[in-house]
Amino acid sequence: MSDLLTAPRLVTLEEISGNAGHGVGISCFTISAGEHWAVIGGNGSGKSTFARMLSGEFPLAEHQRVSCCAKIGMVSFEAEQGLLEREIYEDDSEILDRIDDGRTTYELITEHMVDGVSVESLIESLQLKDFLHTGFRLLSTGERRRMMMARALSRAPEMLVLDEPYDGLDRVFVKHLKSLISEISQRIPTVVIVNRMSHIGEYVTHLACLHQMDLVLHGPREEIAQSQLWHQLQAMHTVVPALPTALPGTEAFSATAGEPIVEMRSVSVGYHAKQIIAGLDWKIMPGEHWKVSGANGSGKSTLVNLISGDHPQCYSNEIELFGVKRGTGESIWEVKHHMGLMSTSLHQQYRVTVNAETVLLSGFFDSIGVYQSVSDQHQRIAAEWLAFIHLEHHRTTHFQRLSFGQQRMLLIARALIKRPYLLILDEPCQGLDPMNRALVIQLIETIAARGMAQIVYISHDEEDRLDCITHHLDFIRDEKSVHPEPPYRIDLTEDVKTAMNYAN
Repeated sequence: MSDLLTAPRLVTLEEISGNAGHGVGISCFTISAGEHWAVIGGNGSGKSTFARMLSGEFPLAEHQRVSCCAKIGMVSFEAEQGLLEREIYEDDSEILDRIDDGRTTYELITEHMVDGVSVESLIESLQLKDFLHTGFRLLSTGERRRMMMARALSRAPEMLVLDEPYDGLDRVFVKHLKSLISEISQRIPTVVIVNRMSHIGEYVTHLACLHQMDLVLHGPREEIAQSQLWHQLQAMHTVVPALPTALPGTEAFSATAGEPIVEMRSVSVGYHAKQIIAGLDWKIMPGEHWKVSGANGSGKSTLVNLISGDHPQCYSNEIELFGVKRGTGESIWEVKHHMGLMSTSLHQQYRVTVNAETVLLSGFFDSIGVYQSVSDQHQRIAAEWLAFIHLEHHRTTHFQRLSFGQQRMLLIARALIKRPYLLILDEPCQGLDPMNRALVIQLIETIAARGMAQIVYISHDEEDRLDCITHHLDFIRDEKSVHPEPPYRIDLTEDVKTAMNYAN
């Protein structure tokens, strides 16, 4: 008898109904010692729920989940959001009479560390040194993901469940993390839940596919990869339908030829003596569509918040938006009137208990939640957008009950609902399955082609290519720099100029 047949069972899930609230529908699923699984599925298919079921975080009857693993490590956006909620709840800014940035990376990864785990090894393998003493709320998206990975490994788990481990990470670290997970898989069983085939490592021995809250395929990798159903599910594609209508009477911004939409002059931003951006001169002229890329922690999201007015240091810098200088008496609502924004920061801030329709409606008012009356026209356009992103059946579903990918699609639609002149999308495809990723990419291309908005697209993922991009702002680590911080070079790849971004 083969080793696979005699290998001890680590986790078994069985006799689970796929009805709402009862988890993913599973007749019988088992992970045995020596197996390494990749689980793939569309947004709303139940990937995150499945991860929680495996880890024991999802409530199941005793006969539905049997596990001989005492400790299962779990890394997910939901766990990260839970940690953020704790940090906000325990904010001691008023007591300390200074801004409380939260527990540091070091404090968080050692909080539940067990004997025998080397903190130095975790710091080195996950490259945490540069932000080891940075507060949790100051970490970039990618830095938080790396910290959460270290936090899970610090408990010496017997099995590791990773829900979208590569989302939010720059391509250099994605390559490093793939190698690290492969190395970890030599010691303990791993389960990676992904939305891209390219994220399935060579170490994976088994595949599973989820569809509409059911486990529809699972088994050895070679067997599943050759099945017709697997190829059908992975070949899903979509065409962008007609865009929903604009709100009648909407006052559109009219750009002046030769005048910048956004202009930054010698902009510098830093936290606690750590320089993030220094001496940045940058313009967005009418008709330009920009991509902004760079490593985790290089300042991409900071740049977004400077434009949107959500960063406190935007008022101490020379920044003009739509011809108006920051800090000259304009209201934040005037600044955002012609701007649509979807960012990781906004996603994390959207914690109010509202349904999907309300999230969309809030885009008309640039608020988190809706605090004023809405018209029948507002509701009609919101219904059109729900249908456009295939969430019409979730109109009354609470935002927090939607999957991460569904939440992302909803926030993208929220950014577009008022038909803004400047559309800022910070990692919009993060957490999306291939079908919705294609929808978003094609939607952005359509918006640019029709001249509906100018695009600022923040991403470090080379798979998400946009033909409409005319300019590229790239934060590139400059290892040869003699300046201590920040070691980045900013290239404007339309060959107008190259500016060195050094701390003075």
